[in-house]
Amino acid sequence: MEYEEMAVELLRLRAEQLKSFVWRQTAKLTQGELLALYYLQEHDGGVYPRELSDELSVSTARIAAMLRDMEEKGWILRRDDRTDNRHILVSLTDEGRGELRRRREQTLSALSDALKALGPEDAAELIRILKRMNEICKDRK
Repeated sequence: MEYEEMAVELLRLRAEQLKSFVWRQTAKLTQGELLALYYLQEHDGGVYPRELSDELSVSTARIAAMLRDMEEKGWILRRDDRTDNRHILVSLTDEGRGELRRRREQTLSALSDALKALGPEDAAELIRILKRMNEICKDRK
């Protein structure tokens, strides 16, 4: 099989993955609100919305809408920055931490089951190949 044919097959497989509960859950953890929750968890003192925009590679308008939705769900808290009242800091609430933990545990359980079904050798090989692909694709446009 030629590389272009393999690329087409890889795209087809990726599209097929998105039909699977396990891969959909995995994708949700690595984008949008849940990725923002992860980032907020790592930066416990709070972050500026602009920082989230840069980190998630989405527009400030999209971040504003996302933060509004997350605040309505009780996952985040927005407050004035004590050092500069012109800025808002965003931080994770206990509810947000709980949601992140619940979703992460659910996804890890499903992924673990899938890796067990692959067996130890194939699971290790999959991880090795995905790491290598990440290295190769990291800075390509």
